[in-house]
Amino acid sequence: MPYESGIMKTIDQRPKVFFIPWSQKDRLKDLLGLSRAAEAIHEGDFVAVKMHFGERGTDGYIRPEYVKPVIEMIRAANARPFLTDTNTVYSGPRRDAVGHLEVAAEHGFTQEAMGVPILISDGVRGTDFVEVPVKGRHFKRVKIASGICDADSMIVLSHVKGHLLAGFGGALKNLGMGCGARTGKFEMHSSLSPEVDLEKCEGCGTCVATCGQKAIQIVEGHAVIDSSLCAGCGECIVECPYGAIGVQWSEGAQGVQERFVEYATGAMAGRRAFFINFINHVSPNCDCMSRGETPMVPDIGILASADPVAIDQASYDLVFKAGGDVFEKAHPGIDCTIQLAYAEKMGLGRRSYELVGI
Repeated sequence: MPYESGIMKTIDQRPKVFFIPWSQKDRLKDLLGLSRAAEAIHEGDFVAVKMHFGERGTDGYIRPEYVKPVIEMIRAANARPFLTDTNTVYSGPRRDAVGHLEVAAEHGFTQEAMGVPILISDGVRGTDFVEVPVKGRHFKRVKIASGICDADSMIVLSHVKGHLLAGFGGALKNLGMGCGARTGKFEMHSSLSPEVDLEKCEGCGTCVATCGQKAIQIVEGHAVIDSSLCAGCGECIVECPYGAIGVQWSEGAQGVQERFVEYATGAMAGRRAFFINFINHVSPNCDCMSRGETPMVPDIGILASADPVAIDQASYDLVFKAGGDVFEKAHPGIDCTIQLAYAEKMGLGRRSYELVGI
C-alpha cells in the first residue's frame, strides 16, 4: 500500500518530488529547472550520469533523447559529464566493458550521438573499485565502482520497473546494485540460491546455458544448482520455460534489498547527487532481461528530486494509484517497501514527501 506515515508533518519539512505527466515528457527541461537539479553540480565537476543502457533485446531502458537535456544542463553549469554504468554479475554481453559498450552503442549511446564520453565505471572486467566504509547491518565496507568514486557529483537516471528479487526497482536500486563493482554485486546477492522443483523440471538445459557462474548441471534428467558457485542473480528463474526454478524466501528478498541500500549509502558517500525517475514502460522485471515485456500500467510520467527515498516512494505510490499493487502481483511474497524503510533508517532520505506538479 502507499506510504502514509508522517502525513501530519508540515509540507515544509518534507522533501519535494517534482512531477510531469508522460503526456508532457517534452517539458523535461522545465522539470530540471523547477526542481533545481543543477544545484547538485558545481563548476568543474566530473559528473557521473548514472543510468542503465539496457540489455540487448529489452525495450524498457531510458531513451537517449531523454538523456540529452540532462547533459545540456550539466554543460551549462560548466561541468564535465559522462554517461556510465557498471558490469553485470550474470552472463551476457554486458558482463565486461567491451560487450557493455557495444550494447550501449546499439541503443544509441555513443560519444558521437550524445556528445559526452560513455564509461563503464568498474573497468574492463568489473574489477576496478574502491572500498567505502558504511555502517550497515550486513557490510562495514562496500565495493563501489572506481568511476563513481572519482566523480564529484551524480545525476541518477532510473527507469522504474519490477524486479525479481526486490519487487521494485528505482533510484535506490540504481544507486546500490548499479554502482557496485561485479564483486560487490556478488556480495549483494550472496544469500540467494534458487531452488529447483523436480516435479516441474524437464532437464531441458536452458538454465545451464543461462548461468554465467557454471553453477548448474543436469543430473539424472534434472537441474542441480551448486549453491557454492551460485551468484544469486536470478537469471535462471526468469529464463526457465517450465517455471521450475524459484527463490528460497527464508531471508533472500529482505537481505538483498538491505544489501543494495547499504551499497547505495556507499555510492552517495562524499558526493552530491540528484535523481530523476522515469515511470514509463513499467515492466514486471528489470532492464537486464534480454527480451521485451508488456507494461503493467500505462505510462505515468517523470519525477525529479534531491531525495532518493522520497522519489522512489512517490514512484511506487503513483504506480499503485494507476494499477494497484502490480509489483506484488508480479512477484508474490516480496515486500518491496523493505528497501524504502531501510534506506530511511540508513539516513538516505525520507519516505514522506510533497509531490509538486508543473
